[in-house]
Amino acid sequence: MTFADPYLDPASGVLRNTLGLTDRQECDLAEMRLSTMRVEQLATTPLPGLYDLAHLQAFHRRIFGDIYPWAGEIRRVNIAKSAMFAVWQQIEAFGQELFEELEKERYLRDLGRDRFLDRFTHYFAEVNALHPFREGNGRTQRAFFRQLAREAGWRVALHTLDRTAFIDANRQSMTVSNDALRELFDAVSSPA
Repeated sequence: MTFADPYLDPASGVLRNTLGLTDRQECDLAEMRLSTMRVEQLATTPLPGLYDLAHLQAFHRRIFGDIYPWAGEIRRVNIAKSAMFAVWQQIEAFGQELFEELEKERYLRDLGRDRFLDRFTHYFAEVNALHPFREGNGRTQRAFFRQLAREAGWRVALHTLDRTAFIDANRQSMTVSNDALRELFDAVSSPA
């Protein structure tokens, strides 16, 4: 039995998009340009919300809504890279539980550096494991957590992280521990 990914154009294998692009390189380039513009806007203009799953979805919609008609929607397929991400049927329940925990922790406000980094890393790793969208999880997650950190009184310069080390640390957080991820965040964090 062959799996048909509903997010892909069946003829080209390219993600369905509002621009009608069927060439993968053209689509990737358009996505990069449009999403970069939106991420830069989010760096200076906060997106109001409750730091819950709906707020994360709003970030995704803002960043990718110019190119993907499904931007902001929870994925309806299972995906994996080096490890399997959350099963799509469990995303909403797991997300609700995770973000309720974040709310109980007062969105990481008024924490000392070590405690902030421990909890920030925990939530970042958990949202990475959740991976609620078909595409664009990393950019959405970084924008969301940059804003969360800022409102908690911290600056976490995620954009300065070495890409390879960051990807490796995220992989380790899925299978080994959050230690490498926390170490990276520690190196780029300062009071806001």
